[in-house]
Amino acid sequence: MAESSKKSFLKRINKPLASLKLAVFIILSIATLTAVGTFVEAKYDAYAAKKLVYDTWYMYTIMGMLVVNLVAVMVDRLPWKRRHASFVLAHIGIIILLFGGLLTMKYGLDGSMRIEIGQKNNLVQTPETDLVVYSSFDGDRYSKTFEQEVDFFKYPPTKEKPTNVPVYVGEIKVVDYKKYVLPSRKVVADESGKAGSALRFQIQNPNVNVIEWLVQKKANSIQTHDFGPAQVHIGPIPEKGQGRNEIYLQPDKDKGGLRYAVFYKESEKPGKTGFVKEGDVFNPGFKMAMDFRILRFIPSALEDWDLQDMEAPTPLTTSAIQILFEGKLHWVLLNDMVKLFTKDAVYLFTYGNRRIDIGFPIQLKSFAVDRYQGTMRAAAYKSVVEVPELGEREISMNEPMKHKGLTVYQASFQEENGHPVASIFSVNADPGRMWKYMGSLILSVGVVLLMWFKHLDFKIAKKKEDGKE
Repeated sequence: MAESSKKSFLKRINKPLASLKLAVFIILSIATLTAVGTFVEAKYDAYAAKKLVYDTWYMYTIMGMLVVNLVAVMVDRLPWKRRHASFVLAHIGIIILLFGGLLTMKYGLDGSMRIEIGQKNNLVQTPETDLVVYSSFDGDRYSKTFEQEVDFFKYPPTKEKPTNVPVYVGEIKVVDYKKYVLPSRKVVADESGKAGSALRFQIQNPNVNVIEWLVQKKANSIQTHDFGPAQVHIGPIPEKGQGRNEIYLQPDKDKGGLRYAVFYKESEKPGKTGFVKEGDVFNPGFKMAMDFRILRFIPSALEDWDLQDMEAPTPLTTSAIQILFEGKLHWVLLNDMVKLFTKDAVYLFTYGNRRIDIGFPIQLKSFAVDRYQGTMRAAAYKSVVEVPELGEREISMNEPMKHKGLTVYQASFQEENGHPVASIFSVNADPGRMWKYMGSLILSVGVVLLMWFKHLDFKIAKKKEDGKE
């Protein structure tokens, strides 16, 4: 009696979990969430759909209820008979499929890798984001002193509830977050006087009109702009040129201007030198006559951003955070950095996508692109890469490379002036793949058995009818 009572109690508990009403509710909920996810992805992108719909507690709750319902239905049919094989296998297949999807979601890798032609890379960029701080007390040697994963897309900071980043002196607070902004660069004066200099120049003749900023990352560093016929550098003037047309401008903060030296590709020594201030113009003396004008000179400057809010992402938009440090606000774009100065230290604060070391380098040996006749549209493209232990391998749009549990796909490429300069790969690791294959196979066997048993039922029913006649 006790065992019979226990079975009856378990059956009463299992009955509502195996009910058709619960199954209908789960199916309608999944359909609704899928429809919402499709709408969100169409309006924004796949990342937004994942964050707002698919990778959420309510999606996991519904999927958990589906598993409970499937198990309860199988338990409700106990003891199983031979004809239940199709039904049981189909339910087990679905559960294994869901388990494989969960493994992929939680432990898989899905990122991108950009490699310039002739260069190597072993870091995959993923959608997850981190805050990282590097500290220096001499302005040269930096060490990582802080790193933290953040998900500002789902949990944005505010002035009332900032994200605090501890540093040796003071505290950095993340006080605002914008999902989609269209940035435009601006250069502002640095009140500390410790930053590098900034130069806004104009190169002009009847055929050329170039206006550009050059900002030193730190004092005495060199920044370069290449406009084709020549290169323009801000930084220390070297003793010898590099065998090309070059203009070097070395900041002189005491005099409030810049010393310049012009090198020609025919000689190593400077062909022209002088001193200029804001508003001055000089002729570099190249064969192609042109005027070089100093539009703006800031002895100590930092780069900042003007941001235009956007409702949805575009190829030109990015996300941005605003930080507060020693009473000053700074905007930091995704995968950008800002330099913060104190009396005793310098901090490099970065907000960017996480980079994961895949354990081996990939070198891009060559890249080829085939275009549709008469256009610049790419019809097909492929990369020849070299990997330790594998040697050279070709990766094309339909032929990925597999190595050490990773699958490397040819995703796209980057070009400048109509010529490819880098290849972009999609790198994927799917620990749930075998489970999903297994689940699909078991589900397929269940469906086949279901059709077979239906066929047998039809034959038995037909024989009975023929016997009656």
